Amino acid sequence: MLLADGAFVAVDIETTGPHPGLNSIIEIGATRVLAGSVVGRFSELVRPENSIPRAIRRLTGIDDAMVSNAPPLADVMSRFRCFAQDAVLVAHNYRFDFGFLDLESERLWGVPFQRPVLDTLLLARKLHPEFERHSLQALCSLYDTLDRPDHRAGTDAAATAQIWELMCDELTRRGLNTAGDVANYLGMVHQKDLARKLSLVTDLPDRPGVYLMRDADGEVIHVGRSKSLREGVRNYFYTANPSQRRYQAAALTHSVGHVECVSQLDAILRESRLSLKYRPVLDTDRGRGREVVYLNVDTESEFPGMRVVQHRSFCGVNIGPLTNAMAAETLADVMRTHFGLRHCAESFEQARTAWKCPHRNDDTCSHPCLEAVPAATYAARVDAALAAFTDAESVERFQSAISAMREAAAMAQRYEDAITYREGLRALERTVSALRVIRRSARMEISVIIEGSSAGLAVHVTQYGYLVDTLRLDPEDITTGRWCYLLRLNLRSVLASRSGACADDELTERQIRDIFLIHDYRVQHSPLEIVRERSDQALIQAVVLAVSDAFSLLPLRRGGPSIVLR
Repeated sequence: MLLADGAFVAVDIETTGPHPGLNSIIEIGATRVLAGSVVGRFSELVRPENSIPRAIRRLTGIDDAMVSNAPPLADVMSRFRCFAQDAVLVAHNYRFDFGFLDLESERLWGVPFQRPVLDTLLLARKLHPEFERHSLQALCSLYDTLDRPDHRAGTDAAATAQIWELMCDELTRRGLNTAGDVANYLGMVHQKDLARKLSLVTDLPDRPGVYLMRDADGEVIHVGRSKSLREGVRNYFYTANPSQRRYQAAALTHSVGHVECVSQLDAILRESRLSLKYRPVLDTDRGRGREVVYLNVDTESEFPGMRVVQHRSFCGVNIGPLTNAMAAETLADVMRTHFGLRHCAESFEQARTAWKCPHRNDDTCSHPCLEAVPAATYAARVDAALAAFTDAESVERFQSAISAMREAAAMAQRYEDAITYREGLRALERTVSALRVIRRSARMEISVIIEGSSAGLAVHVTQYGYLVDTLRLDPEDITTGRWCYLLRLNLRSVLASRSGACADDELTERQIRDIFLIHDYRVQHSPLEIVRERSDQALIQAVVLAVSDAFSLLPLRRGGPSIVLR
């Protein structure tokens, strides 16, 4: 369709809130443009299922009285579909408008709303990155349009249509003459294909949880979590940039599974476990940097090196577990240089006989294989390097030394070395911090974290910082009073079956991920937590009392009980 003489329909909607499926459309407005001239306007109020919130009334001027006799959404949607027929749709921030239009269209007719669609917000960002703001209000001021947005669908659609027409002149000057050219320019050329897949998630619940996206062979390609499963997964199918992982996940998805969760921490931990179980091909970060590695120093050797290993070695000293392989490699390299340890990964006997060693002429290597350093001197260097992870004063001295080396390299304009030292300092701070978390968790034998939401109650039992079990109580359990019995029974069972203390270097990858996820959650959210200080019975009683004291039952707007933290 040519920009100069094609049919385009600019659309805007007003809603009772930002969440499709949870909030309702209260107005649809549109302006139809043909060959650069306005040939039709559409503007209708819609009777919503619920009362219009005060904030929306103030923003739009639409109140309950205005929509009390308005037609139902199905009737307005049908008339708007006829109005927009055979045209390319245009919206400002199409994700918002089509998030609602697609979901309601799927409910009514089993398919998303018609395509293609173009987005003036994305266009403004591409055409004018120098603009500070790209809102519809800002663009109307910059383009000096006749119509100005006022948060009413008809007026905002008319303003969007004028912005579109002015942008068409800019696009043609750039050699973009068709709607297809513009779609390709915006990365929206495949939006129709992605929109067809929206029906895969129409029936997902509007609840927090974890989702699993599978390809045509049924393999899990991506695991994620969201406060609203339906809204969170649907957002993938509006991604415009083909280079983004979200776009790749949406393009490859043929089915979506899900697990509902009753709290945020519940979702975080379930996502971690499912990610470990399936190892999705698109989740290349291995759990946001939680890949387990160790720094190993083979102290049984006369001239040990320092190397990064993925599994605990039975020889020498293991430093860890650490949670980022790249940071560990950077730190090991800086430590070898600073403490004068050898750089090669081979055993000492192999290094002694190697005639093509890449470090043979490297000034940063101490070359013990060439008898350049006595054994006693080298042993003292190894002791100093190991102390940097355990002794607070040694850690501070090492940090100061790295900072000094970074500054010296920068002053000498050896910028690559300065960057290496900067990254080494960050890696050291991260490593020391990770070790502190592990050691602190090892001192916390048993604790119970309690969370509540409209979906129910989650009671997480942790041992030495990692998750042992989770008791999930739904609203029915609470309203019927069964929660107290179930809570006591579950806690007794978990406490009776708990294992003994686990050494730092015996932790599994799952346990290590749990430790850091739970630690981060504690720091960010300060959840209600009970720590075992005396007997198991005292802990159980404390948890029951804490639940009774901290949570009360209130009615939900849409019916059913809700758990609210006082």
